[in-house]
Amino acid sequence: MIGFFTLLFGIAGAIFIANMVKKAILGLEPQEIAALYEEKRAILESIREGIIAINSKGIITMVNEAAIHLLELRNVKEITGQHILNLLPSTRLLEVIRTGRAEFDQQMWFGENELIINRIPIVNRQRQVIGAVSSFRNKSEIFKLGQELSQVKKYAEALRAQTHEFSNKLYMISGLIQLESYHEAIEVISRESDIHHNLVHFIMKEFPDPINGGLLIGKFNRAQELKVHFEIDRESIFRDVSAELDRDLLVTIIGNIIDNAMDAVLERSDLSEKTVKVFFTDLGDDLIIECEDNGIGIPDENGDKVFELGFSTKNEAGRGFGLFLVQRAATKLNGYVTVSRSSNGGTVFTVAIPKPKVQQVRGEL
Repeated sequence: MIGFFTLLFGIAGAIFIANMVKKAILGLEPQEIAALYEEKRAILESIREGIIAINSKGIITMVNEAAIHLLELRNVKEITGQHILNLLPSTRLLEVIRTGRAEFDQQMWFGENELIINRIPIVNRQRQVIGAVSSFRNKSEIFKLGQELSQVKKYAEALRAQTHEFSNKLYMISGLIQLESYHEAIEVISRESDIHHNLVHFIMKEFPDPINGGLLIGKFNRAQELKVHFEIDRESIFRDVSAELDRDLLVTIIGNIIDNAMDAVLERSDLSEKTVKVFFTDLGDDLIIECEDNGIGIPDENGDKVFELGFSTKNEAGRGFGLFLVQRAATKLNGYVTVSRSSNGGTVFTVAIPKPKVQQVRGEL
């Protein structure tokens, strides 16, 4: 009898424990738990944002590949299991655990990367904080995406403006023909055709890289829309641009210094002709890019500040990124940027980028 009750008690205890375990694992079978784990790992590795999680004691329980890259932890062995303060002494994840309050869209510099960070406490069913998770992404990537969307909008607006401008010229040509002023009509057509044909021919010859050439033609069209005289020095030559040179960084440099110059001249309402001049040369060991404008100029006291992130003389949101990106791109290419006052009171930006060294490989005899 005693043995029977002992067996019965054991069975009841086993059922109770089984139910408790089942409840703790949300009714999942072992194979389902394994599948969920693999699925979670695949999802985390596919996300471009960095993600790192810790438990209530500050021990790292999870980190994905994007976080390892952004936080420069590739040389660290066994990241999981370490205390968060050993790797990130300035982290606020422990503060999030202590307060239980989430933090969103916080900005922080880590090495050369400015990160946008979200921190959220991990709460169990009893509403107890049992850890925290942080997700973050490089701010420049977010800004680049915003720029791309902005450029699409600007491109659409430029096409609309050019359509309007060329419609006016077509009406003028039509009127001249109706007035039988054929000679004047031919002159208008030839003048418009020559401007674009000569520019395209010059760029194709001296800027054989289609990315650089296409960018300059785009800036020329943009300047036409803004009524800015955009001049590419005819002594320019930019043929010796190595295929090893990062084109994205080069486009960032050229595009932003031209945009900055156009913004500067547009701020001067007293100018009869708003002018932006650019000069390129690949002679020697460096690529030289020079951009001069007759805009408002840069006060001497702001000479060292123009490359700081967020600094701008314009009281507008979303400013202060262009020249910062120019300097950062030039630095990544082992180059430098200088700024000086031009003879007409405007500004001259000069960028020097060393050409990649070509290593000669000696073949075996």
